[in-house]
Amino acid sequence: MNLTILDKGSKPVAGASVLIYDEQNNLLFQGVADSSGKLTGTLTAPTSVGSITIDVTIGGQSISQYVQLDKVLAINRTIRYQIDLPDKKVADSDGDGVADDTDIYPNDKDRCTELSYPNEGVYTLAFEDLYPSAGDADLNDYVVQLKNQEDLNSAGKIVRLRGKYQHVARGAGYRHKLMLKLPVRVGATVTYRREDGNGKEKVAKNSTKVTADQLNAGIELLPDSSSTLDGQNANPGEVFKPGHVATVEIVFDTPVSRASLGSFPYDTFAHVISTNKDIHFPGLYKNGDGSDSYLDSSGFPWAILVPGNWKYPYEKQDIRNPSQTGYSEFSQWVASKGGDHKLWYQHVSNEAKVFPVSDSSDFLGYLLLSVRKFAILYAAGLLGIGGIALYFLRKKQIRIA
Repeated sequence: MNLTILDKGSKPVAGASVLIYDEQNNLLFQGVADSSGKLTGTLTAPTSVGSITIDVTIGGQSISQYVQLDKVLAINRTIRYQIDLPDKKVADSDGDGVADDTDIYPNDKDRCTELSYPNEGVYTLAFEDLYPSAGDADLNDYVVQLKNQEDLNSAGKIVRLRGKYQHVARGAGYRHKLMLKLPVRVGATVTYRREDGNGKEKVAKNSTKVTADQLNAGIELLPDSSSTLDGQNANPGEVFKPGHVATVEIVFDTPVSRASLGSFPYDTFAHVISTNKDIHFPGLYKNGDGSDSYLDSSGFPWAILVPGNWKYPYEKQDIRNPSQTGYSEFSQWVASKGGDHKLWYQHVSNEAKVFPVSDSSDFLGYLLLSVRKFAILYAAGLLGIGGIALYFLRKKQIRIA
């Protein structure tokens, strides 16, 4: 995204605050134009988001533009005010260029924005662990629910990451670890804590300094899967038992750009202890012939990320076969390389063929306890208020086509 903000006389508008929202008014990006009126950054949105709104505010006057995202990879545009801008100053307690009423951290000059993935609820991360074979393709061998937050500074760089990761299912006999690889050039302080599914502390909160090389190689989020879940949570008639929850915070020594960090969920991967194989998301690694290292010849992925508390197939039920799992659109989604049937995971024809994961899991309840009182955007998202709180942050707007 490359924006240039100009006033009525075509002069650059320095210090203009830019906020970008999706259709549900979830905040996707916030930044401040530099002395030449320019702002460059990268934002991440789910494939189901069809359009975004770009709000630009200076001196209490706002304008908005709408961008359709169908097949859009970059946004390059000039946004021009057609009015005389006021000279009045707005309250900015920490002097970071972001007005207090849109600054999540009004007294911290190093942070101004908090982005949540997802805005409410959780994502489900599911692995098939027989890589490089598709195996039984049930995608329940190692299942984790997760939620991440990022703190950004006024330049749109990431200052810190926070995440919660809960082990949900282990449908296979193999052992696994959940890992996170961050290809950045700076070190960080990593703070870690882990509890079992009943809230009993297993690893006390502790902080460790790590180098860029350690982040590049990968840090452990969840240990051996044989020790973090009682049972499998993958068979008919099995009573769900919550697994361990890891809470992780990574504070970078210096802020990092989105381009270097990558998009959520970053390079989160499973290390299969039993085979000494790593399983990554598609799109991150290529074979010598240019093909994707983590898609088989038919396009089947060994790792998927699904919004919500996804009801994954029962053990040894092939997700590619609708008669076994009820997901009639999965194979069409795969065949289209993700272009069609983007909501395939919402359409299961027979609930009796998938594990009955609760829509209101213990994990979500656990996350609610950690909400900071001041984080209006984050709290509103988790509590189901959706984008309502975001409207409180907006000024009277002048809409332009």
